[in-house]
Amino acid sequence: MKISILGPRGTFSEEAARKFFKTPELLLSEDIEEIFESVLKEKADYGIVPVENSLEGSVGVTLELLQKKDVKIYGEIILDIRHSLMALPKVGLRDIKEIISHPHALAQCKNFIKTLKASTRSSHSTAEAAREIAQQKLKNAAAIAPKIAAQLYKLRILKEDIQDENRNQTRFLVIAKKDHEKTGRDKTSIILGLKDRPGALYEALKGFALEKINLTKIESRPSRKALGDYVFYIDFEGHREDDGVKKVLEKLREQAAFMKILGSYHTTAR
Repeated sequence: MKISILGPRGTFSEEAARKFFKTPELLLSEDIEEIFESVLKEKADYGIVPVENSLEGSVGVTLELLQKKDVKIYGEIILDIRHSLMALPKVGLRDIKEIISHPHALAQCKNFIKTLKASTRSSHSTAEAAREIAQQKLKNAAAIAPKIAAQLYKLRILKEDIQDENRNQTRFLVIAKKDHEKTGRDKTSIILGLKDRPGALYEALKGFALEKINLTKIESRPSRKALGDYVFYIDFEGHREDDGVKKVLEKLREQAAFMKILGSYHTTAR
């Protein structure tokens, strides 16, 4: 079983893959679109893509590719984001003159970084920053990365949990050619485009209330067709095979200008 993730090794994507699949065979991809293509071309059985962070919001490229590409959501992983400061084995905090990491990680640890009075430099990913320090043997630099990167690149963790906000989580999606069978604790995701008329969104959402289906997320994004034209990404509890969900989806097909069922999948986020 091959799992496509964002490379290099040692990223939070790898951590998410190992949380979901335990012992996956990893296929490293350069960007999120390559992960989608790996699944579509059957180079990988599944892909792991970030879709939402509790601090930074939604990952736009993932949402766009879910609309464009013929893949399904098979599962989701909620990962606690814990940042660690790491350096070469004999390097201490007093030696650090530069901190390297992904821009999001640098922003999420800015209060801690201020205490070190070191300069910062952006990297393509947190794991890439750790790999650069290990490969180039940078004695006056440290990386902000997940603990898994320190193990992989044989770095010393100088300090753990350096993020400013402890309630920092990223939601990853597991994508595949098919979605998940019904488990009894499921979530379904759809994309909805509505006709431009008064009350269209109200009419669309009313069906969920009538069937007592809980919406867990609704987000509007530009359709890229015209200014002011939007589509809605909607997550809700239940499986597409549930009777109540079937009724709502049938009604939405009649009301909507466009609808795509992204998939039903088991969820632990309740």
